Formats: sequence, structure tokens, C-alpha cells
Amino acid sequence: MSSAHRTIKAILYPNPMKNAKGKYLAYTTKYSSYDVQGICESLCSKPGAGVNPETIAYHVKLFLDEMMEKIEDGNKINTGYFTAQAHVKGSFDSLADDFDEKRHSVDIVFSAGQLAHKAKKNLKVEMLRTKPLSLRIWTITDLQTKQHTDKLVTNRVLVIRGDKIKITGDNPTVGLYLRHNETGNEIHFPPSALFANGDTKTELIVPELAAGSYQLKVTTQYSGNGKPLVKPRSYTYEHTLYAE
Repeated sequence: MSSAHRTIKAILYPNPMKNAKGKYLAYTTKYSSYDVQGICESLCSKPGAGVNPETIAYHVKLFLDEMMEKIEDGNKINTGYFTAQAHVKGSFDSLADDFDEKRHSVDIVFSAGQLAHKAKKNLKVEMLRTKPLSLRIWTITDLQTKQHTDKLVTNRVLVIRGDKIKITGDNPTVGLYLRHNETGNEIHFPPSALFANGDTKTELIVPELAAGSYQLKVTTQYSGNGKPLVKPRSYTYEHTLYAE
């Protein structure tokens, strides 16, 4: 881990909460997801790495498997970058009360460690100024995890936030699209297929998809003033989405 200052680029987006009109939230311009293999490939792409990603990934998996065994035995893990420990959740009625799966559960809690906190202090933020658009997708969030995502997981709900993204109009092209980059095939979701469809929020239940990368596009005649646009307009989300 470098001690030099690193810079995160962020863009200000309108805060979608009703009581926060005129306020903005900052989101990083990158929030792709990396698995173990992806991190190892990134490491090995650097000059002088001298080892292949499969070898590193193999030993990382051994480490993670051993770490989980220690956690399952009730131990606390402290890697310096994070701490992890299993916690029993729920209230017990007496000293004789036993664990009941209907009333109790086990959660594994991860927290930032000393090295992560040290790295955080070295992070700087560069705000990118963008011209506001009348139709724009700002963020995509997984409803289950409440986190920004670039993953398309079957049967998960994607929460798409933006400006004037309500999908409406009588033109047959109106809808939400997922374009499979590898084949060029497009899946068209008309307004009736959406879980929610509003001015600043649209929700889609992800269907079963072919593996690969996708672009998400909104096409609508929504204008925001009650009178539909004569011709549909479209906006393509700038980040790539992925299905496994």
C-alpha cells in the first residue's frame, strides 16, 4: 500500500430525497466490482509483477478459506486492512434459553482496520463539473445490498436514479434497454415491465441474462411538464454492467 496521496474523482448528483431539494450528493466516477481473480489480474498487469494471476488467486483463496474457518470457530480476524468476527444476534429469555433460528441468527461483521483508516487519510477528492442534462441516469443501486453496483444478478431489483427518467409515451421504442455488448442483442423492457417508474427513480427486476457486459439505455417521451415529447429521446448509462 502506497503512502502517497491518491485521488478519487467524484461528480455531484442531485439528492433524490424530497426534503433535500437543491442539495447534491457526491458519487465516485468508478465503482466497478472486483473479485479475487480480477484483483490478481490487475496486480499482474503491472510491470515487474513476475507471477501469473492464477497462482496468486490460488494462494489468496487458500488464505480466505482458512480465515473463514477461524471465524467459524469464533475467532476474531485482524488483517490490518479489516477485522472480521462472527456475532450471535437476538435476545435470549434466560440462562437456559437455547439458540433458536426463528429468533436468533449469526452475522459476520467486517470493519475497516488500521491500515484502511490510514489509507483513507491519504485519499483526496477531485470534483468533476458536468453540465446538467434534462435526461440523465445518475446511479444504479442493488435494492438488496443498498450499494452502487455494476452487477446484473437474476431476480435482484435494480434501482435506477436520475433526472426525467420516467419511461412513458406511445412510441413503440419507448422503454428501458439492456444491450449485450458481445452480441449486440437488445432486451426491451416496456413501461409495464418495470417494478417502479417515476421522474427520478425507475426499478427493474433483472431477468436471467446471458453472461457478458451490457449497456443500459432509457428511451422516453417524458418531458416533466405534462405534455409528452413529440419524438422520444434516449440516454445511455456511461458505466458498463456485467452478468455472470
